[in-house]
Amino acid sequence: MTLFRVRGGMLSPEVTHVPHTAAVASAALMSLGLAAPVTISDGTARVALAHADPDRVAEIVFTLTEFPSVQRVDVAGRTGLTRDDFAAYLPTIFVESPASGAEVPRSIKVTGSATVFEATLVIELVRDGIVLEKHTVTASEGAPARGTFETMLQAPSSGPATISAFSPSAEDGTSQHQVDVPVTVTP
Repeated sequence: MTLFRVRGGMLSPEVTHVPHTAAVASAALMSLGLAAPVTISDGTARVALAHADPDRVAEIVFTLTEFPSVQRVDVAGRTGLTRDDFAAYLPTIFVESPASGAEVPRSIKVTGSATVFEATLVIELVRDGIVLEKHTVTASEGAPARGTFETMLQAPSSGPATISAFSPSAEDGTSQHQVDVPVTVTP
């Protein structure tokens, strides 16, 4: 499953492995280091946690709203929290999937959001410093708004690789706000 952790003030998705369970929300919280009970009904996850700092609440909200049955989270005395409440925790370019450390097929779907000039960003598949595939992608909205993006990359073979996403500088085309996501391409 994917967990979202705050690192350096920004959310970052990462893969974690948990034993098979029907209680995936509880397993996700345990992976975040929380033994708090959670119930889900009518699209709301209610986490029995009296206190949590804003970073921890952002991690909880992003991690739990990854599941289709959860649209909102009640936690630490706050109710109806959504990902929009924690937009300040998103880096300029946020690659949501695949998460860091993921095992991916040779056909890789890359999704996320960005707030970049003219909604333009570049997504590359890199191995050993060599760009294997490169796509220029247009997000659904440009800065100052945050738009979503999606593209498909094709890996020529299995093995370790990096998905790099960046905004090309309008001045000279150099990469800005680069995000690197290490993955393993499976056969």
